[in-house]
Amino acid sequence: MKSFVFSMVVFFVFFLLSSQVSADLISDTCKQTPSVNLCESTLRADPQSSKADVQGLALIAANKLVVEGTKTENEIKELIKKTKDQPLLDALKLCADKYNIIVHYDFPVAVEAIKKGNPKFAEDATVDAARASDKCAKGITSTTDLASSNKLVHDLDDIVLYIVRLLL
Repeated sequence: MKSFVFSMVVFFVFFLLSSQVSADLISDTCKQTPSVNLCESTLRADPQSSKADVQGLALIAANKLVVEGTKTENEIKELIKKTKDQPLLDALKLCADKYNIIVHYDFPVAVEAIKKGNPKFAEDATVDAARASDKCAKGITSTTDLASSNKLVHDLDDIVLYIVRLLL
């Protein structure tokens, strides 16, 4: 009976410590990024993050980046259909070109590189995506919703970049 109680106590202590270590890994990792709060809320929203190592956290953030990038690309396409203002239309078309590359090339390369344990390729892809979203941002300041979506993509991209750099 005593050994059973002892085993249960050891199990619960181990369980609590492992949960605490995971929570600390998320906090410690996110403190290395420029958007600590966004990083923590993004990672903690995924139930797999509590069991993930740094590579797993990078993959979780990258997958969220793909989702938000795709939403932003769709938002750009919808605005192009509705916009009559030629300078804004030109800016939106530039954004559409940039997001086509970001969503269909840069992000998949980053995700695959993280999965395969090649952080350098992931770093290169996220840097390219950040530059592209910066170019998009210059012409869309008058469309606040799109500007906010683009900023979110840029901030998530930075988070992935900084986490990937921890793997180098």
